[in-house]
Amino acid sequence: MSEWLARKNPHMENLRLYCKGVLEDEDLGALYAEYEDDIKSVQYDEVMALVNWMVSCGDYDMETIKDALNRIINIFSNQLDKDVFNLCRHVPQFISILSDENVAITEHMDSIKELLKLHSKAPEGSAESDRCRHGLIAKLEELTEIDKHYVKMENILFPYVEKYIPEYRCIGVMWSIHDDVRQGIKSLIGILSEPAMDAIKFNRSVGRLFFDIYGLIFREDYVLLPMAAQKIPEDVFAEIVSQCPEIGYSFIKSPDVKTTSKKEAYVPEGTINLETGSLSANELITMLNTLPVDITYVDADDRVRYFSSPEERIFPRSKAIIGRTVQNCHPPESVHIVNDVVERLKSGKKNVESFWIQMGGKFILIQYFALRDKNGKYIGTIEVSQDVTGIRALSGEKRLLDFQ
Repeated sequence: MSEWLARKNPHMENLRLYCKGVLEDEDLGALYAEYEDDIKSVQYDEVMALVNWMVSCGDYDMETIKDALNRIINIFSNQLDKDVFNLCRHVPQFISILSDENVAITEHMDSIKELLKLHSKAPEGSAESDRCRHGLIAKLEELTEIDKHYVKMENILFPYVEKYIPEYRCIGVMWSIHDDVRQGIKSLIGILSEPAMDAIKFNRSVGRLFFDIYGLIFREDYVLLPMAAQKIPEDVFAEIVSQCPEIGYSFIKSPDVKTTSKKEAYVPEGTINLETGSLSANELITMLNTLPVDITYVDADDRVRYFSSPEERIFPRSKAIIGRTVQNCHPPESVHIVNDVVERLKSGKKNVESFWIQMGGKFILIQYFALRDKNGKYIGTIEVSQDVTGIRALSGEKRLLDFQ
């Protein structure tokens, strides 16, 4: 609270007190009457600061914040400037892509809404009702395309928001709601697939899914995206948008992504530039040796150049094999098979060859992966061996959120 008082901004303090009242289930009508003037003049950057306070103050759990925020945003929505992007110098292509996707997502949701209307009018158990149910399942399966939008938010935009916007903690709330949407789509498909559909459960799930998706679209278009467009430097957006094609797009055609030459990434002294990050030699060695797999690298001349040293090796290795041809590392009877595998990988006929054996009560997967540089030139093969006995026995789910 001292942070807010230090700003000597009565308007922001009043907005904070209003949000605090909503979080603590005070009378909404009385709260609105008390802080009406401040609510009617709220700006999108202030909303971001308020959510940042809700998360960072530590007094409320995520579910409480999400529930309160739904009510708060509903009140604020009528006050926020609907031409927020006009405040930007220009709208970066990346922001436009996300905004265009939101328009397309809304259109898809509208098509689901039309089917829901038809379903509500169809007599239960009728052929028309069955057609609507199958249509809704198909539409919801198509809606899983929304995940590409959320992945771009979580893995591209959010890291830059953290870097350039100090009051960034609203993104944690948004990510949580992304997961609610993912689970909501899955749950609805399951409900619709049941022979005897629970109508009450269905209606409740539909309402929640629409509320979450439309709420996220509003928060992006009227709060986060305009803020990002203003706070993230213009030259950074070329780097940001260039990461989109790998993930793909939700309900829009792939745009012609405009990029500029990438700046050389800063590499701390004593580390190795891995393009997607940098590690010290010790970190790299430790990481490779910690993976529960045997890794052996054979270069383009068929010579062994490296092998990892996991705690529990599957096949024996010694440093004496470094520089030795891969053919000499196998008994004569199998050399012709080794040559065939290597030739297939070298020639491009195959990019991976897989074998599996049972050894000492374990099920061992052995895979050979061709390594090719950016120009497609063959630069070697890695052999990866793994005990997959436990993996084969897995069933059901154990999600991160289930962790105790």
